[in-house]
Amino acid sequence: MSSQVGVTAQESLQGASTASCSIHTIKELAWKRVGCSYRPHGTNKVVLQDAWGTALSGEVQALMGPSGAGKSTLMDILAMRKSTGQLTGSLLLDGQPASHAFIKQAAYVPQDDNFIPAMTTREVLHFYADITLPAPQRKARSMRVNEVLAAVGLETAAHTLVGGSLPGGLMLRGLSGGERRRLSIAAGILAAPAVLFLDEPTSGLDSFAALSVMSHLQGMARGSGCIVISTIHQPRDAIWEMFDKVTLLAGGRLMYHGPRTNISAWFASLGYPRLHGSESDWLLDLVATGFDKPQQLFGNALMAREDIPAAADAFLAHYLQTTNKKQQDTAGEAVSIHKPPKRSASASSLSALRSCVGGSGSLQAMQPARWEYPTSLGRQFCSLLWREVLAITRNPFDLAGRILTCTYLGLVFGLVFYNTPADTLPGVRTRMSICFVIPMVATLLPSVSISLYTNDKRIYLADSSAKLYRPWAYYSSKVLATSPFNVFGILCMAWVLYGMAGLRPGWQPVLKAGTVSGLLYLIAMQAMHLCLSLQAMHLSLSLQAMHLCSVVAPNQDLTFCAFLIWLVINFAMSSFFVNFREVATNVWLTQLRYISALYYSLEALTVNEFHGSSMSCSGGLEPGLAGLAESALASITPGQHAMLQQLTQPQESCLIRNDALLEYMQYGRPFGVSVAILGGYLAVVHLLTYAALVLLARHEAR
Repeated sequence: MSSQVGVTAQESLQGASTASCSIHTIKELAWKRVGCSYRPHGTNKVVLQDAWGTALSGEVQALMGPSGAGKSTLMDILAMRKSTGQLTGSLLLDGQPASHAFIKQAAYVPQDDNFIPAMTTREVLHFYADITLPAPQRKARSMRVNEVLAAVGLETAAHTLVGGSLPGGLMLRGLSGGERRRLSIAAGILAAPAVLFLDEPTSGLDSFAALSVMSHLQGMARGSGCIVISTIHQPRDAIWEMFDKVTLLAGGRLMYHGPRTNISAWFASLGYPRLHGSESDWLLDLVATGFDKPQQLFGNALMAREDIPAAADAFLAHYLQTTNKKQQDTAGEAVSIHKPPKRSASASSLSALRSCVGGSGSLQAMQPARWEYPTSLGRQFCSLLWREVLAITRNPFDLAGRILTCTYLGLVFGLVFYNTPADTLPGVRTRMSICFVIPMVATLLPSVSISLYTNDKRIYLADSSAKLYRPWAYYSSKVLATSPFNVFGILCMAWVLYGMAGLRPGWQPVLKAGTVSGLLYLIAMQAMHLCLSLQAMHLSLSLQAMHLCSVVAPNQDLTFCAFLIWLVINFAMSSFFVNFREVATNVWLTQLRYISALYYSLEALTVNEFHGSSMSCSGGLEPGLAGLAESALASITPGQHAMLQQLTQPQESCLIRNDALLEYMQYGRPFGVSVAILGGYLAVVHLLTYAALVLLARHEAR
């Protein structure tokens, strides 16, 4: 099976030249003195120390070790994906120091795939081809996609959905587990990398699917000459025999690096003979510490973490001595490999050998250099926009559900405020309440979309870690793709309520109310997205705030808590519950209204409804209100009695200016100014969200 796959992979990768894809070749990848440490709370924590090794063209290497051994750290450093911690050592390509260009020559396949469930296999590969292949012609990229589909055996599943859980909870049937892993590998080899790194490629697969995936990898390495380095956990014997070399880590130290066939002999020379089970299982049992290991079951094994350094120093001394002999054809200092040397003796011998093999022995920082993307910002934007539109339109239940929810709210409030009169004082009071209800609903609605943005954050972080595209391409495409659907939903609520309540007629007032509602909703959604990143102007403004919170907070619960802080300020400072002139003693607190999007939205909607209009008072006060006013006065003077009589029996020409209400509420801004402020608010929250996304990607970097 592997030989057949290998021929297919070879033909595919060699045919890449016809698709304008260059085949990178690296004869040898070498790393020396690689280490990583952190300084949490002022202490120095070493997670990887003195790792050495080489990988040759066409080899398949296994990177093994128990949890916390440093496997992921080493592979991230070799792939130049590591950007946190104090990194030391050197990475050499064909004997020359590696530069940032190596990132273009390597591919990294993570343990968990990062695909949109509603996209087909071919669409997924087309997306990766568009953002990673420099070929300008789409036809050339399509040819490359076809070649890779054939190489990994997914031609028959090219039009099958990836499948999985959609945002909102709907499950889609699609590819099997083995097919998804092969799709991950296919996305990794699209650019014909010289080195392919894989994190647990067989995790979650049954034994046959795991064997199939590894057969594809072995065939690709043999056929194209690329280097394959994979972390793996307890492989079956058939898979174990596919590896040419093994790197074994424990406690952040290098326990072995070399041919798979020599590993048992090496540990036997240290006094740890293999007694039971498969070789791969025995190795992990041998180096795992912190557990009770009865000798009758495990034989001689490393029992405690303190046993690791001696065995690691023994191998490193042997490795450096052997490497020095090969490079200089001279005998190095003799180091016994029959038993672990004492740590003090090892330190001096290792220092001498490092000096011979590694030059001056100075530590070279391996922080990744500036990354240059293989494709332009425009192509990345178009590809991401296409992906976002597919993700939205192929999840109709979620999209329709949100729109129906908005419409339902509009209908319910519309029935409550149905046909509100405009020529009575109670009617004016009710219309003022409607002007508050519309932005209130727009501010609260984004909270139902938290799960969508949590899923988006996971996808973005995975893609950002792989440096697939520019953050600005992702963010701008996301905003452009989602905003029309978000605005449409909130307009359904606002305009249904507006019409059923019988607010100010005319296309201009209706359009103005929709503009304010849409702006506030977008602001609130963006604020939610920001909160999620640091953990989405009135209607539109509300949407943007939720987006912001979703970016800031680490999970949905904290996203909602952060978003709630923003909501409280908006509601308390909206000026609907209290007139600010009535709380003059707390002037400093009332200044918070200038950061309340709800305040500007309520002002704009109130001005839109009442500015320039008047209400007839020829009917006088309702009898109930007149009686209440008369009974409320302890004593009625002749002047007060005349005033009450005038209010209950006014002249036919009596009119009340609605602008007086605006003056009382201190709403002096023209409608256009309020809309401009909301637009500026939205722009600021967008900038904060984008900055939070960039900082989040750096904070979550490995």
